[in-house]
Amino acid sequence: MDLNWLQDMICLENEQSFTQAAQKRNITQSAFSRRMKSLEEWVGTPLVDRSSYPVRLTSAGEQFSPLARRLLFELEEARERLRETDENYDRVFRIAAPHSIASNFLAKRLTKLYLAHSKVKARVISDNVAVCFDLLSQGVCEFLVNYRYPPLPVNLDETLFSTTSIGTEWLVPVADRRATDRAGWRFPSSPEAPLPMLAYDPASFLGSVVAHFLRSRPERLYLTVRHTDAFAEAIKSMCKEGAGIAWLPRSLVSEELESGSLVLMGGTEWAIELTHTLFARKNPEDAAEQALRKALCNPESASRP
Repeated sequence: MDLNWLQDMICLENEQSFTQAAQKRNITQSAFSRRMKSLEEWVGTPLVDRSSYPVRLTSAGEQFSPLARRLLFELEEARERLRETDENYDRVFRIAAPHSIASNFLAKRLTKLYLAHSKVKARVISDNVAVCFDLLSQGVCEFLVNYRYPPLPVNLDETLFSTTSIGTEWLVPVADRRATDRAGWRFPSSPEAPLPMLAYDPASFLGSVVAHFLRSRPERLYLTVRHTDAFAEAIKSMCKEGAGIAWLPRSLVSEELESGSLVLMGGTEWAIELTHTLFARKNPEDAAEQALRKALCNPESASRP
């Protein structure tokens, strides 16, 4: 059994498309399909329902996926720990984060950190929120950076882990300027002409945030879900093409808002406040881990990890 097969399966589960997964894995679609077939033959049962679109895992695949993820992470962790026994090996801290944070807020925060502390090394493991919390709980990662939205509970034992606010993010409703002008999209719209919405997967964290916010609003907003996706970056791409309205992290669309290609919908009352939160063990293993925690909170002024 090839570890690449496990990585292929995880990629396919995330992308829900053989074509996109093959592109992510930098191999041809035919080679990707052969490797997935080899994994299924090794397991002894189909793991992917190829008749559905988007592609989904079978019941067996859903049972096997978390095992595959855990195996890969444990192997990686074992390799890192063995390397740490080498006195010439520089320690690499592991940080879990959802895709939308890893590619934007965390990338900028780590850049500042590296400039301030030349010896620091980190590895970011990007996945969905549920997996990220599991990685922290299981000790695979020392840190987790995630959004926090007070009305939604945190799936973590807060007697064992500390939480520190390290920034603020706003989910703002935006749309393509030309599409808005052409279609006359305005909040709150009407039952006869609901606004097309590009929504997050209902099971995702941001999907839960937007759903809770809209339910709690005193004013009704008339929307019809046109498209659903788990990733903010994918929703942003469709939004820029004029496919509909989306609640996106303001930091993710700041350039488009500044240029005017995207416009804010409604007033400030339709923005959702989130907090960038750093989760970590309450009792760090060593001084380096404790120092890095401080540096993530304030990369310019923290002491050297």
